[in-house]
Amino acid sequence: MRYLLVPILALAFIATACEGDTTVNVPPQGDSSVTDGITVSGLGEVRTEPDIAIVNIGIEASGATVQEARDTGADAASKLIASVKANGVEDKDIVTTSVNIYPQYFYSQNEPPRITGYIANNQLAVTVRDLDKAGKVIDDGVAAAGDAARLQGISFGIDDPKPFLKEAREKAIADAKSRAETYAAAAGVKLGVILSISESSSSTSPILRAPATGGSFDSATPIQPGETTVSASVAIRFAIEP
Repeated sequence: MRYLLVPILALAFIATACEGDTTVNVPPQGDSSVTDGITVSGLGEVRTEPDIAIVNIGIEASGATVQEARDTGADAASKLIASVKANGVEDKDIVTTSVNIYPQYFYSQNEPPRITGYIANNQLAVTVRDLDKAGKVIDDGVAAAGDAARLQGISFGIDDPKPFLKEAREKAIADAKSRAETYAAAAGVKLGVILSISESSSSTSPILRAPATGGSFDSATPIQPGETTVSASVAIRFAIEP
């Protein structure tokens, strides 16, 4: 008995874009075993001015005993919070992010570590909704806490990013559709309906970091919020029409 072996040849075209992830599959005529489709990524960005500032500020105090460090730190933290509130910041916008008390050690060769004192710190995240007051909030807080003040940094954001996300998503979908049409035309096929959409969104903002020390100031610390970018990225799979 003789057997006849017939090779089956399948043709496929795959293209990859320089920007984003793009896959184009064109099946042979009449071959339903290959799933056709064009999958592209799209990016949309919206730049806008931030409307809130998050100031990371706190205190660090030392003492010979745990109680002394705690008392000194609590007094400085209370003065800092009172100063922040005096500048119009509400309770809901003042969040304690960390509270710690830990020992200080002296290390000597051939001897075990020896405790020389204790350090207490208390860190706050303060949301300032009036950006014109951000510098004054920092300066007054640092002055109130004195040499115990510690400024960890400031970041900027948008209180309600939903309208900007909506615009960024629309731009991302339009970007993906434009790429898909380009690949379909180059492959000699006709773009079909959307089969699936997946999304990931994020917003980025400039961050300013600066050291802080106690004392008085002749003018408020200058604050430049710059711009915040709200972005959305999508992956869309289009069908290929026969």
